[in-house]
Amino acid sequence: MTFIISLQLQDSIIIAADNRSATIDYKTHSNKTSKLYAWNKGVIVGSGEVTVISRAIEFFIKLSKSNIEDLPKCLKISRLIRELEHKHFQINTTKLMYSQSTSSGAQLYTIQPDNNDDYLLKQCQINEIILWLFNPDISHIRSDLKTLYDNLRPYYTFNNEKEWVDYYTKHLNLIFKKQSKIDHLMSSSFDIFFQTKDDYLHKHISNQYTLLEQ
Repeated sequence: MTFIISLQLQDSIIIAADNRSATIDYKTHSNKTSKLYAWNKGVIVGSGEVTVISRAIEFFIKLSKSNIEDLPKCLKISRLIRELEHKHFQINTTKLMYSQSTSSGAQLYTIQPDNNDDYLLKQCQINEIILWLFNPDISHIRSDLKTLYDNLRPYYTFNNEKEWVDYYTKHLNLIFKKQSKIDHLMSSSFDIFFQTKDDYLHKHISNQYTLLEQ
């Protein structure tokens, strides 16, 4: 299903997304699904029904030619088509998030359904943590999320890229491992995407162990 954590830092962004997907009736599961989709200025990730997400991004890349202003429209068209095929609450609640490089760093935006059968585009704020998940119970990771929030640091405060990547990977690794033990609709493994003004990095974390426990 879905467990996504995104961090909007002062000069950079980080997105971590689990690898589990399921059919609309929850009968077939896979732990090998990448939920991060590259576009020419960053990455796109979605929460909700996988067909709605994949079609929206296909429309965005192939028909809109990656015009980011069209992404909410692509999501709406994909949802309307999917509603003709199935009736399921995940179709209507599907939402997207994307990153974009800017002159001052990297920026996150969310595209979420509003109350008028349309979509609202929102720019994320500095030091905002965006958490999208299927299971609303975060009691096991609440303290870890607070620790992460209290220790958010922009990219420029690190000595090098590796130090920055390792710092946040350790925090997120622990959160994914803990939450996956109580939420069986998410995987403990995840993909993580780091982006600054000039560069980006993608990693896959198998999460067979927790780095903080070494």
